Amino acid sequence: MFFRKTASVLFLALTVGLLGCKEESTDAGAKDSNTNTFEKVIRFGFCPGPYSKMVSDFIEKELNKQGYKVDYIEFTDYVQPDSALDSGDIDANLMQHQSYLDAIKKSQGFKITGIINVPTLGLGVFSEKYKSFDEVPQGAKVGIPTDAVNLARALRIARDLGYITLKAEKDEQKASIADIFENPKELEFVPLEAAQISRSLDSLALGFVPGNYAIAANLDYAKALGVENVAENIKNVIAVREEDKDTLGKVLLNIVKSKQFIEALEANHYYDSFTRPKWWNEVKEQQ
Repeated sequence: MFFRKTASVLFLALTVGLLGCKEESTDAGAKDSNTNTFEKVIRFGFCPGPYSKMVSDFIEKELNKQGYKVDYIEFTDYVQPDSALDSGDIDANLMQHQSYLDAIKKSQGFKITGIINVPTLGLGVFSEKYKSFDEVPQGAKVGIPTDAVNLARALRIARDLGYITLKAEKDEQKASIADIFENPKELEFVPLEAAQISRSLDSLALGFVPGNYAIAANLDYAKALGVENVAENIKNVIAVREEDKDTLGKVLLNIVKSKQFIEALEANHYYDSFTRPKWWNEVKEQQ
């Protein structure tokens, strides 16, 4: 998988320019009182979708107060942000849920860790041709994410919506197309890169689109044929390198798990449909 050409140029330019800034940074996390410049740059990685907005709307402002400048690096797939984080080309990312992070750490050996999960927009089932599943014809093509974690996630949603059943003895977290037990409409499930599904709806009857890509494609959740009830392990997490867990990780954890973050996000109706993490109400009750 590769960056778009323009994204690659931007990423390389930022990497070269910002590595120098990082070498001169300190852990103090405060602005220089004489120059009023930021002491540390945080290179934050994202995939297309609403999570860079979440950082720019709320988190960046609090980071600025602590002397951090945020640079935004956008990737076009799910693998590159973790590879770049592990190698030190970026300092944090927000683009994946905990189950995906666990899986890619195991398969790639990345030394990265999730710090805290955030309000998350669920996977939606979208169609350009049909307004309900009843209209979907026999043998129709259905796009689902190709990576194992999100593929299993899509199949669970299809099961919950009554489109299919899955083999009872199979671990639903690892379900694959081969584990479909009943498929009354003989749907043809077509694994695609998650970013491609929304772009392929004109050739599909249905597409199971992760929330970040659905927002990036301006898909309307009010018209979705189904929306995921987001489980805790499927909520998106902020990730950093393991070595930064107690430094940068703690800074980000404290900002997100704060009264200010909760109040600011709840005041913005853009986030009304985002499922709150388990810790959300616990923190509110303590305030």
